[in-house]
Amino acid sequence: MKYKTGLLAILSGLLLALPWAYSVFFFSIFFAFIPLLFLEEESQKQSNPYWLFNYAFLAFLIWNTLAYWWVAEAQLIGSILIILINSAIQATIFWLISITRKQLKISILFPFLIIGLGFEYFHTQWDLAWPWLNLGNAFTAQPKLVQWYEFTGVRGGSLWIILINISLYSLFKVRNYFKYLRILILILFPILSSLFLYNQEEISNLTKSFSLFQPNLDPYTEKFKPENEKVHFDKFLITTDSLLQTNETDFIFGPETMILQAINEDTPIESESYKKLIHLRNKYPKTEFFIGVHSYLKLENKIPAGSRYNTDKDFYYEAFNSALLLDDNDNTSFYHKTKLVPLFERMPFVQYLSFLGKYSLELGGYNGTYSNRNTVDSFLKNDSTEIIPIVCFESVFGDYCAQRVNDKPGFICLITNDGWWKNSLGYKYHFNFSRLRAIENRRQIIRVANNGISALINTKGEVELKTQWWEKTILEGDIKLYSRKTFYSTHGDYIGRITAFFAILLLIFVKIRRISQT
Repeated sequence: MKYKTGLLAILSGLLLALPWAYSVFFFSIFFAFIPLLFLEEESQKQSNPYWLFNYAFLAFLIWNTLAYWWVAEAQLIGSILIILINSAIQATIFWLISITRKQLKISILFPFLIIGLGFEYFHTQWDLAWPWLNLGNAFTAQPKLVQWYEFTGVRGGSLWIILINISLYSLFKVRNYFKYLRILILILFPILSSLFLYNQEEISNLTKSFSLFQPNLDPYTEKFKPENEKVHFDKFLITTDSLLQTNETDFIFGPETMILQAINEDTPIESESYKKLIHLRNKYPKTEFFIGVHSYLKLENKIPAGSRYNTDKDFYYEAFNSALLLDDNDNTSFYHKTKLVPLFERMPFVQYLSFLGKYSLELGGYNGTYSNRNTVDSFLKNDSTEIIPIVCFESVFGDYCAQRVNDKPGFICLITNDGWWKNSLGYKYHFNFSRLRAIENRRQIIRVANNGISALINTKGEVELKTQWWEKTILEGDIKLYSRKTFYSTHGDYIGRITAFFAILLLIFVKIRRISQT
């Protein structure tokens, strides 16, 4: 029996992992939970209350390991911790779903939907946020099938997957014509709806020209070497100057952390790199510059947890991974990366346990906790056009991106550095998240990578222009600005919020009921 149950858990783990490891096998997600559901039914006969948790943990451990083993390319300890923590959390959720079903003596469908979807939303909100494996992300490389994400976001995809898994599981147990028909409708209706939406035309307000730079600096051997910082930025300035002499464009884009010398946001002119950028900007007044920088704000009285201390100049400060915009009206704006990578960029719960701030994990010779405080949601310019900045890991958070989109003509700009993961699945899958964000908000996306893939992605999630992996290059083109606000960008992750609310009530009710029965 142990041999059989172990194989079922392993099978579920492999089927769950396939869409993340090999996107062409995305369809395996529609029946990946069936082996686990058989184990859940078998758990009713077991005296050990943790029997299901143990096998669920094995399945989720396989899923997590195969889906993002490549994090180990950058940080082995961090990779192991993320995999173990996330697997344990997912196993706990599945265990709670089973407990709820048994306690209420109902079909597993209701608790799976409420607790499962509610957890996915919660997993985007807390300090251990890691929504990489939210079920709806299985379709990142299949944008034509999920055009309806403009109404539901990724959570709608998770709902779709759970419904089909439960329906197929019930079909295994009792086969009848009605269930075949129900499953067929469940599969075909969203796909046909998506194809209909795919053929609808989006109306553009205006078009802007752009040039983006992919410097392709190795983060381990080149980019973060202090002696190279000035050399690399000067090369960017010289190349940009040469480009603009022959073709003055509307936007120049540079990737995440293009300027490594931290800029004081209160007095940016103190930075030599900033001075050089301003000088170039003044030379070409019609061109706007959008690049990634390190920035900071000095602190005086109130010192937030996770802040840093400058021993040379004796002051506390908040450090930020930022996007900088120099627009055509001489305005300087900073956007701070808010969704920070747990353990690497910000230690979880540092606001409650401040001593944790000094234990963030090293990444390619760089470490330190960033602040996630932000006062800017988007860059709204004087001509009423809008740029929605996204920095790296933030592209995984659909709700966070959508709630910052307004009904102004604009586009989304993502800056990133995907070289940490070397030539692995990591940069490829991270790239595809941008395609879902484009669909959810019906905005074109400029993706600017230090290394990885830079691209122009249209409102259907299709790639119109792209660079190659590990290639130093310049990408030029035109980006269309759209102003229509989708249902999802208007209401955000309403499915997640509703299910999270009812999941809390449901679990409280089950707990009270169990206590009353003892």
